[in-house]
Amino acid sequence: MKNKNVIELTKPQLKKFWKENSEEIKYYFGRKVAGDIAQFEFDRYYPNQQIVKNYTELNEKGTCKLRQLNRLKYGYNGLGSKLTPGVTGLYSEATLHDKDTTNDHLFGVTAVGWKIHNIIKDLYEDGRSQRYIVDYMTEQWLPKNLHLWVCVKITKQEHKSDNLARDKHTLEEKEWLVHYNEANIEILVKE
Repeated sequence: MKNKNVIELTKPQLKKFWKENSEEIKYYFGRKVAGDIAQFEFDRYYPNQQIVKNYTELNEKGTCKLRQLNRLKYGYNGLGSKLTPGVTGLYSEATLHDKDTTNDHLFGVTAVGWKIHNIIKDLYEDGRSQRYIVDYMTEQWLPKNLHLWVCVKITKQEHKSDNLARDKHTLEEKEWLVHYNEANIEILVKE
């Protein structure tokens, strides 16, 4: 069994979702982006840069307070609404027989939140204006990356960490459902 690319699997559903919700999503997402830019400004001039470093830079465990916050801000709540299996039509074959299920954020909320943070930070550090960054992120980047919020209905057994790897794959590998393939989770699309 080999699953297909999630972008291809969800293209019609995401196109419809964007058409119906884009104005609201752009507002919610754009507010978060503008808030990040204000926080970068705050950090730049904060008198104790060690505190800024401790809060914003990854430690030896690969995390920091800012990464944890972005998990919530962008990973879970970036769109202001959810791309649940009811929207995407994605579910595992096992859910046809096992009703003890959960919705899995296919790309992982921590990885998604940190990716978005780093894109905004890079644009900010390149000297781009707030208007440019917000417009780019909401008008260009966001519609092409809605797949990062896709959820899949899988069984709780499939979702166990000893079956479905956590933080072991790149976002590109997850796009090709490598982690699902390794866990022998076959993904179906409800028509």
